[in-house]
Amino acid sequence: MCFNTQPTVKETGILSLRGQDYHHQVISYGSRLHIHVFRKGELHRHGLVFTSQAEYQHWLKGLGKQLELAF
Repeated sequence: MCFNTQPTVKETGILSLRGQDYHHQVISYGSRLHIHVFRKGELHRHGLVFTSQAEYQHWLKGLGKQLELAF
């Protein structure tokens, strides 16, 4: 039995939120979905990883202020 361990990466672009630009991508590992958000131009640094669309929407609406990137 062969399992595909390579994730599928979907680049969805740049979003602007509270005056900051973020690079946004969706990575799927089989049936698991992760949403990755990095400050634009800083893909080499640690960003935010959301394991569900609900978590991402919560942050996006500004309710999850404690989850903001801290540098």
